[in-house]
Amino acid sequence: MPSCLTARHHVLRTILSPRDLSIELSVLRDAKQSRSFVIGRRRTRNASSCTRAYSSSVQTSDNSLGKRASSSKHEVSALLHRISAFLPRALPGSNTTDGGIQSSQLWSELLSEVDADLCSPLEAHTSARVVVCGADQWAGSHELITALLENPFTTDEAYSDILRNRWKNQSAYLTIEPSTSLVNGTLNIPASWLQQYPFPIQLTEISSLSSHPSLPKTLLKGDVLIFICNPLTKDIPTLISNAQHILQRPNTILVLTASSTSEHALDYISKELAAANCTPGKILAVDPVRALEAVSALKADPSSPAAIQRYQENFMGSRISLLGDVLAGMLGLKDSGRTSSLLLAIRTQSALIQMQSALYASARSVSQARLAIDRVFTGASELQSQVEEVRARTDREVLVESGIDDALLRGLKEMKAVLESLTWLKMVWRVDEIDSLVSSALDRYWCRELENQLILQTGRLASTQASLTSSTFSQLAKLASPSPSPAFHSPILDNHLRQLTHSPTYALTPNTLTRPIQARRSQLTQHTTTRLHRDAQNTVLGAFGGMFGGVGVAWWLAFGESALSIGTGSEAGTALGAGALAAVASIRWAVGKWERAKRKWIEDADRVGEGLKRDLKATLDRGIEKNVAVVPMAAYQGLRELAGKQQEGIDVVRSDLISMQADVEALETARPS
Repeated sequence: MPSCLTARHHVLRTILSPRDLSIELSVLRDAKQSRSFVIGRRRTRNASSCTRAYSSSVQTSDNSLGKRASSSKHEVSALLHRISAFLPRALPGSNTTDGGIQSSQLWSELLSEVDADLCSPLEAHTSARVVVCGADQWAGSHELITALLENPFTTDEAYSDILRNRWKNQSAYLTIEPSTSLVNGTLNIPASWLQQYPFPIQLTEISSLSSHPSLPKTLLKGDVLIFICNPLTKDIPTLISNAQHILQRPNTILVLTASSTSEHALDYISKELAAANCTPGKILAVDPVRALEAVSALKADPSSPAAIQRYQENFMGSRISLLGDVLAGMLGLKDSGRTSSLLLAIRTQSALIQMQSALYASARSVSQARLAIDRVFTGASELQSQVEEVRARTDREVLVESGIDDALLRGLKEMKAVLESLTWLKMVWRVDEIDSLVSSALDRYWCRELENQLILQTGRLASTQASLTSSTFSQLAKLASPSPSPAFHSPILDNHLRQLTHSPTYALTPNTLTRPIQARRSQLTQHTTTRLHRDAQNTVLGAFGGMFGGVGVAWWLAFGESALSIGTGSEAGTALGAGALAAVASIRWAVGKWERAKRKWIEDADRVGEGLKRDLKATLDRGIEKNVAVVPMAAYQGLRELAGKQQEGIDVVRSDLISMQADVEALETARPS
């Protein structure tokens, strides 16, 4: 009888109001007096009757909501299958860096289990699953569970010993059910807190969030998740970073265990969480240490009025009783009396929450994929920017700092001096050497310093080429696994780039930039100088032809018959003058022709110099494109192509994701409240 009485009083403690609880504690204090004992038993029977009436009313209430939940079961199951088939497209496999939260394998397994629960008979739904997890080892989850399940009215030390030492030889998590044993990680104890609802509560306790790698699945399987955090040891930004996936679930109760947490602090924390898109179902401030001390004090001296008074003050002051009310609201016990179909409704609600969470994980993965695509586009643009920067810098260094204009002016001045030294008289004696003389001068003076300067610039370009190539491969290495963007690591692209670095045309040679000078010099030698040589020969032939012609005219005038009827034996002076005039005229013609030929050579050389500047610009651009920047530009094009294809796929996945989110919201709206 005493054990029965104490058990009933424990039921009263968990069900009745604080006023009724104080009355019952007063009755217990006077239990040694027979009349009070009888009154206590009557009240105990009344409480038991109240409990039975509560259970009976639940069992006989209108269950139309359960029927509607059962009718929507097939729609929920069909949507579960659609989402399960969709997840591998939106989420990575099992190898993730976030503990598996973003893993398609985790969510597929969870949704499969949810579907199996929905398809199982109603009789299989025997209990509601509540998961309790601490943010860290200082959160106070152990004290909270102990205070909830401890019975201050019993003298059964074995019960308390099992409860308080339940984590002995347990490492990851502990399942607590209403029975009496501890076998294979399941603690079965006759705790009335687990039996105060119309159905049993299966309580899974996890010591801390990161205590075991397999915890995400266990953590997310509950119908209700009680997440415990001590804000003194875990600040809000860290909490959001570590447990955002938990705090975004509407079936999560966030319990803050700091003793000094006020309503203003709760409002501030709620705003901080909402700013991070975290909206748990409820936020409570509970002091589990104070509640456990109250229970321990009462167990130590249950008949002491002072101990009872302290128990009342500390237990109510700890606000731990609010947790049961909030849990009842989460399980849908506040406004309905459903019984047989109530657990099915809870399972359906849990299925919707699991689908919402899976789709949220998919949306987060899609968002991360879009960010990864943006990073790839940004990286490709950085490569292009580096190339453009090199292009602008080399234009300035090669085309301006190398002094092309000054080199052409100096070369042209040297060649003018050489040609001016070749007067007509000197040319006559070396007429057959004009070609070689001018060609030799071209090789010595025309743009020779510029050629040496361009060879130096080629060495600098080779250094720039090596830097760009190294930067490109470093950029690609960031995309390799286990980077956030392994989908953009293409071995084909990498192999193509390495083939470019080993191609014969990749390396810069000393004559890469000097080829235009050599080509233009060859042009001057083969065409302009050859024409000058031919003009020189023609002037010599013309001059001597004129001289000999003048001599012939003089002879003819002096000794021959004239067609102008000039008589034979003209004066010798007249004949000589005519011959000399013809000779001088031919020489004058030859000298003028030679000077015009030299001026034409200078004009041609000037035009060739202008063409050389254009050739150097084109050669530099071609060298940057085909040699210096060939690797980064190929990487730029390859990355943009990969990112474009990925973006097309992500857009399709995002469209399907939005459609499924709308379907889940439609089912949620259709469910009765």
